[in-house]
Amino acid sequence: MRKSVILIIFLAILTVLGLRSVRSNNDRSQGEVRISTVRAVRVIRGEIKDRMSCVGNIAGQEMVTLMSKIPGKIDRFLVREGDKVKKGDVLVLIDRDIEGMKYEKASIKSPIDGMVIKKFLDEGSQVEPSVSPMLRVPVVMIANIDRVKVLMNVSEKYLGRLKEKAEAEVKVDAYPDEVFFGKITRIAPLVDLATRTLEVEVKVFNKDYRLKPGMFARVNLILEKKENALIVPIKAVLSENSRKFVFVVCPVRKETSNGVNSSIAHKKKVETGIYQKDSVEIIEGLNAGEKVIIEGNYGLKDGTNVLIETKENIQ
Repeated sequence: MRKSVILIIFLAILTVLGLRSVRSNNDRSQGEVRISTVRAVRVIRGEIKDRMSCVGNIAGQEMVTLMSKIPGKIDRFLVREGDKVKKGDVLVLIDRDIEGMKYEKASIKSPIDGMVIKKFLDEGSQVEPSVSPMLRVPVVMIANIDRVKVLMNVSEKYLGRLKEKAEAEVKVDAYPDEVFFGKITRIAPLVDLATRTLEVEVKVFNKDYRLKPGMFARVNLILEKKENALIVPIKAVLSENSRKFVFVVCPVRKETSNGVNSSIAHKKKVETGIYQKDSVEIIEGLNAGEKVIIEGNYGLKDGTNVLIETKENIQ
C-alpha cells in the first residue's frame, strides 16, 4: 500500500513538471516572431512621362535641289559643301558659249538661306535642262538646318493620342549619350492604306549643326506627361488575380524575444497609371511619404513582421 502511494505521488510530480515544460516552450515560441528582411523606399511626387518609341530620318527644315535652266557646262562653283549662303547668293556659274558665239555666264542662285550640303557635279560637267523632271540633272542642294525635322511613320492606332506641339526626345548614334528635344509640328491627314501608318514630323533646334540631313534617329514621342504624380519603383507593384497591390511598411513596431524591433508589412491595393522605365504612377491607394517594399515583397503575407535593411540608397 505504501509503495502504491509513493508511485502515485511520483507520477503526479512528473505530470506537473511536464506541464510546466510545455507552458515554458509555448511561451518561448510565442515570443519568437518570424521576421523577414526587406528593402523599402518612400513614395515620392515627381514628373512622369508616357513615351512611345519610333524611328525616323532627319531632313533639313527646308531642302532645295537646284538644276540649270539653260544648257552649257559648269564653269565654276562659288561655294563649297558646308558653306552658309543667303537667299539670292550666286552658287554656280554656267558657261553657255557655243562655237563662234560668246554669251555672258549664267548663274544658279540660292532661293533660301541655308547651307550647301551637296554638290552633284564637278566643274566642267555638261548640264542640259529637260522638260521631264526624271531626266533633269541636279547641280547643288541647299538646306536650312538651323532646325531639322525628323520624319517617321507611326501606326494609326496612336492617332488619337498624338498631339501637335507635344514633346519629343531624339537620339542619334553619333551622340549616344545626348538627347535632343523637339516638338511634333505636323501629323499627316492621310493614313497609308498599305502600311496603316501616317507620317509624323518633329522639329528640333540644331544650334551647332550636329544633326545632319540623312541621319537615322530614334524618337520618343511624349503621349502624356504629369508633373506632380505619385511615383514608386515598378518592382514595388505586384499582381494577384489581375489586381495590383504593394506592401507598405507601417510605423507600428514590435519587440521580439531577442530584442529586435520590427515593423509590420501591410498589403494595400493600388491603381496604376503611367509606366516609365523603372517607375510607375500610383493613381489611388498610396500617399506621398509612405514606405513601400521593393525587395523581399514576393511571397510576403499581410501583417508579416519585417526588418528594413539599411543602406545609403534607401530612404
